[in-house]
Amino acid sequence: MSRYETNVVLYRLKKDEAFRDRFRAEPRSALAGADLTDEEREAFVRWDARKLNELGGSLHLLISIPGLSSH
Repeated sequence: MSRYETNVVLYRLKKDEAFRDRFRAEPRSALAGADLTDEEREAFVRWDARKLNELGGSLHLLISIPGLSSH
């Protein structure tokens, strides 16, 4: 499990609008360079906030990403 990388991706989604736009359009492509497990990657692609939190994603980040927090 790569909790650190999960939170790095969450932080980028929160702060980097261009990355967030790419993620919304093509999540798999946006995550291509991230060092995530298959389970983490799928949770991002499905935007399963509960699963991401269970995998170590910061709840604060999960609920504060513009345009995704309520997704």
